[in-house]
Amino acid sequence: MKEKTKVKLIDIFFIIIAMVLFAATVLPRNLENLDEIWNFNFARNISNGLLPYKDFNMLQTPLLSFILGGILKLFGQELFVMRIASLVLGAGILFIAFKILRELKINTKWSIFSSALLFLFIKDSFYIDYNYAILFVTLLLIYIELKYKNYSVKYNVLIGLLAGITILLKQSTGIIISAITVLYLLLEKRDKETLKAILYRVTGVLIPCIIFVIYLFLTNSMSSFIDYCILGIGTFQNTISYLKLLREKDLTAFLALLVPVTLIILLVINLLHVKQGKLKENIQDIILFVFSLGQFIMIYPISDDIHFKIAAFPTIMAILYYVCKNIQELKNIKLSIFIEHFMNIITISFVGLLILESINDIYLYSQTDKSILKHFSNIPISSTLQDRIIEVDNFIQNEKKNVYILDSEAAVYMIPLDRYNKDFDMFLKGNLGQASEEGQIEKIKNMKDTLILIKNNKIPLNWQTPKEVITYVKENLRKVGTVSFFDIYEL
Repeated sequence: MKEKTKVKLIDIFFIIIAMVLFAATVLPRNLENLDEIWNFNFARNISNGLLPYKDFNMLQTPLLSFILGGILKLFGQELFVMRIASLVLGAGILFIAFKILRELKINTKWSIFSSALLFLFIKDSFYIDYNYAILFVTLLLIYIELKYKNYSVKYNVLIGLLAGITILLKQSTGIIISAITVLYLLLEKRDKETLKAILYRVTGVLIPCIIFVIYLFLTNSMSSFIDYCILGIGTFQNTISYLKLLREKDLTAFLALLVPVTLIILLVINLLHVKQGKLKENIQDIILFVFSLGQFIMIYPISDDIHFKIAAFPTIMAILYYVCKNIQELKNIKLSIFIEHFMNIITISFVGLLILESINDIYLYSQTDKSILKHFSNIPISSTLQDRIIEVDNFIQNEKKNVYILDSEAAVYMIPLDRYNKDFDMFLKGNLGQASEEGQIEKIKNMKDTLILIKNNKIPLNWQTPKEVITYVKENLRKVGTVSFFDIYEL
């Protein structure tokens, strides 16, 4: 078999297996992840013709929502459709990581084994999300820089375009990734050729940004974008300290310590390369370092388990690369042969078990009771949650007055009703624009013939809930009843 054909077959089988693994991870999940629901609502709004910022509130730039909105328009407004799309993203992330390891001269079995470990690292926290989309693009940048790196005009404009796309996925992380993509070239050399390459990359970065700015002006959304994504971010005060990860006393805590230590070690290694004038022949080290660092910065300000895994993925991949590289370069022939045969057995067994477990999980999913709610078909759901949604939605449908739910979970109830209430359906601090909680209180003051639902005191609120608004409603509006665990207040 020709080598190219063999490589293609391995790639095809890898992608198929990766999709099976992610299918077994994503499809059986109960309806409960609010981030997934909010992202689905963004895409659903776009497929319904609503405009980001102007018609619905969101903090990040909307490229992923537009992509998903187009998919929902084509295949139906179901969360299940978005979950299928997530299989493609998950498989793409894993496949690019595999190709990076192969490009770094790690043999096939070690690359497959490492990719399987990376899958286990993110599987429990994976869902389709702009942060994972940025991770995919970051890995793609690493791969292209390792495989094709040159100083031609087309190449550098393309690299800049890819980096610029990350700004349209999430502006804060994207700006960092773009800056690193452009500026790290100065570490190699600072001649006229390098400066031209930097200029071409900057041009590439600016192209999607300019297109987005034109879109904002054409849709009269610029002021709303500034309100939510620039001025409104100043009201976002919710943080989770990185120290919390270190206190968990589990594998995540160990990795949370290992990742920054690895980045420091890589920094020292690259500084030595610069000092010794050996950076060019060790370019893979600087590429892995700068992009791993850029991705890891997204851990701020919410250093929870999910954000950590997305942020740390390139660094964990780099760790696996250096471990595998050192094992492959063992000079003891007998030990090297033993490890080679041992890894054949381990890799086949490990991947085989993952596939068997995944097939079993998919089978169990096929036998599980699914949601009967509109837009949530084929999604597992607890009977308690489904009954509550039905009860609350029946109340809203039968009520002649306007009904709003002031809670982070509002979208769960409004999506089956095909309703959307700007600000209230993503009722979180920092997501309400510059006026923040005071703006929502003023909005409530001007309402008429309206009912507002708030969770009763026995049910804990989301940690990002705008509690000043909740307090205002409880102290100034008249409570007229209850539905499920919501208290009803009347205007």
